[in-house]
Amino acid sequence: MKFVHICILNLILILIPACINSRAMENKRVKTEIHFGRTGGFTNIPVEYLINAKGEVLRISAFEPDTVNRIPVKRLKSIIRELKDIDFKHIELNDPGNMSYFIKVRTREYENSVTWNDLTPNDTLKDFYKKLIRTIKPDP
Repeated sequence: MKFVHICILNLILILIPACINSRAMENKRVKTEIHFGRTGGFTNIPVEYLINAKGEVLRISAFEPDTVNRIPVKRLKSIIRELKDIDFKHIELNDPGNMSYFIKVRTREYENSVTWNDLTPNDTLKDFYKKLIRTIKPDP
């Protein structure tokens, strides 16, 4: 009986750190992900895209993500640099409307999400969103 208790205790001591370590590793593995899209309108069907660390532009749907484009690393780095230039990390904006637009960025350092509508006065963010939308279609 004592042997069983020792085995259970050893198992617990081995598994607890393993669980904690996997969460820490998950955060270290996360590279930059940029989600963007819109929702609302007559049908209120969300349209969401994701740019991952490989430069793949994916359309997120209820079933599986669908690759719609792949942007060059140079363009991806330019987008990430612009995120820093507009200080996206510290933007606090939650202003949904009939038609709402959103950008959500997840990096190793931070995660931030902003939502706005057509009447929200933030041209810098709207211009950045337009640049993200241009990544959906392949360059000519």
